Amino acid sequence: MLTIHKPEIIEHENETVLQAKFECGNTKDILWFSTTNEFGSYLCHERGDAFLVAMLLYAMKRREDIHILAPISERLYYTLTKHFVKVIADIFPGYHRIQIICEIDSGNLQNAGGVGTGFSCGIDSFCTVIEHTDESCPPDYKLTHLTFFNVGSNGDYGGDHARDLFHQRIEEVRPCADELQLPLVTLDSNINEILGMNFVQTHTYRNVAAALALQKLFKTYYYSSGYSLQQFELNYSDSSHYDTYVLDMLSNNTIKFFSSGEIYSRVEKTDIVSKNPLSYKYLNVCVVAEKNCSRCYKCQRTLVTLDLLGKLDLYNKVFDLNDYRMHRSKYFALVLSERKNDALKQEIYDAIKRDNFSIPFSSYLYSYPHVIFQFGIRHCPGFIKKQYRDLKRH
Repeated sequence: MLTIHKPEIIEHENETVLQAKFECGNTKDILWFSTTNEFGSYLCHERGDAFLVAMLLYAMKRREDIHILAPISERLYYTLTKHFVKVIADIFPGYHRIQIICEIDSGNLQNAGGVGTGFSCGIDSFCTVIEHTDESCPPDYKLTHLTFFNVGSNGDYGGDHARDLFHQRIEEVRPCADELQLPLVTLDSNINEILGMNFVQTHTYRNVAAALALQKLFKTYYYSSGYSLQQFELNYSDSSHYDTYVLDMLSNNTIKFFSSGEIYSRVEKTDIVSKNPLSYKYLNVCVVAEKNCSRCYKCQRTLVTLDLLGKLDLYNKVFDLNDYRMHRSKYFALVLSERKNDALKQEIYDAIKRDNFSIPFSSYLYSYPHVIFQFGIRHCPGFIKKQYRDLKRH
């Protein structure tokens, strides 16, 4: 049995903490969420929703029922117990059906009516901000706040390095939030250390839990999609593939979660973002540092996409374009060689074909070792010629 105690608020000089003790077998610990005092009054101690969502997969992995000593929103209790737990347990390896024991709260909390979204200055989050600050967005759905959470994107398992990177990235994001004239809500947590689980597999749950901790602030929260709806699948390896389903299941009486950008491919999102001048100063997609390294897989993918869109030179302030041009052929080679196993590289390849974009012939040669591994040495010359002809045909 996983027992989660009633949440409590602790106020410090510069921060406000929402925390709950829990026990599971021989483990006794405290899960906490912390924000600045400016937003501390919006932390929700009246319900255990944030802690239930945060530890749901933790309990299902360990085959432990959850007894939570705090009321749970009626809608959330219903969706979890009547739909979601069974689906996850039946489809994902290593997860088990569990019981949730709690008091149910059918009331509505007082809410400030905020509309929020996570903002990292990446392609997905920039696209969400552009879509929901545009004049075409209905007033009730326009953004009022941006958020930046430390729940795993700075390091799957937390620790000092992840927390240092979190604070460094805040300082990279804040100037853009200031120019957008939207307040930036920052929230730290030890959820990374508590869960000890892979971030990519669990990121939707972690971020929803953080937003639920602030449910007295938000009535609507947009979660930027990683994949389009055309790529929807209940895929254990990455919750981005099915977050449209997760977000509906984890909404409660107070806050509604929406997937944002799910109607676009990543190439289409990049095109949307590339039309916004703020992105020329602030676009940040890197997974290894507080600023774009121009070499990690996300930097590579974004640079290649900007290249084929004809927008590369606009980003000379945020990427090392000289370094990119030195490795350009190799990066396009990776698109050729890895697209069959990478949906986002496949999108880039399809755009190259659609737009008849010319890539270096050396890219086909660089992809040669991958082709040897996949098809055998005798078939390589023919395969490379076929790849080249296929692209030229389009």
